[in-house]
Amino acid sequence: MNSYFDEFKKLMPHTSQIVAATSTELLGSLSKLEIRSNLSELVQTLHDDVYENYKKSQSQIGESLILSKLERGELTFELLDKFFVSLGNSRKSRAGTTFELILKELFQTYLGYPLDSQVQIDGAKPDFVLPSAKRFIDNPLDCILLTAKRTLRERWRQVITEANKSYLYFLAHLDDNVSQNQINEAQKHKVYLVTTSEIIERVGHYQRSTNVISFEDFLDRHLDPAMKRWGLSGHLEEYS
Repeated sequence: MNSYFDEFKKLMPHTSQIVAATSTELLGSLSKLEIRSNLSELVQTLHDDVYENYKKSQSQIGESLILSKLERGELTFELLDKFFVSLGNSRKSRAGTTFELILKELFQTYLGYPLDSQVQIDGAKPDFVLPSAKRFIDNPLDCILLTAKRTLRERWRQVITEANKSYLYFLAHLDDNVSQNQINEAQKHKVYLVTTSEIIERVGHYQRSTNVISFEDFLDRHLDPAMKRWGLSGHLEEYS
């Protein structure tokens, strides 16, 4: 069974490849101004498109492998059962990193913001440190920590722990089911919840919570002012 699933994994494109290819399709013809002006919509669309492209690759490769096993008379129910269990586990594992890769592609590759990924900070490991791990070591209160969690059921308590490592901590998500109590707890720990403008408009208590902001607000109210403070705002002139 392991060899069968190993065959599948070797043929499947890596999540980063799917994200990069999908980003090119969606964002390749857009200017930086167009991307940042429609960032919420593009985050959601890119997330949805990556998932669809993943499913297409999965179906094509999976069907090809199953047919090859059928032709050789090697296919059994037990083999299929174990294969689909492994497939489901693999899909969950990939989902955990997909949203992070999407934000990295948007912020760093297409909008040109400086960041370091997966930096160990006193036992914590936020997804991104802006502008750099070195600056955080020198002046942690002047930096931004950003973690991407598609839903807040993942590592919620760990995010609160990580938030205590910096003055500005942002948690990006696509979750429309965050309770008011969770939002209040995040606020006590100086955590901003960043999501799409459409989700904020749809969820009443998100609108009433000052620490729930859109991706556009994250840029305009927090990241761009920080870029000026860091002396790295040269690329922002093209947006004016």
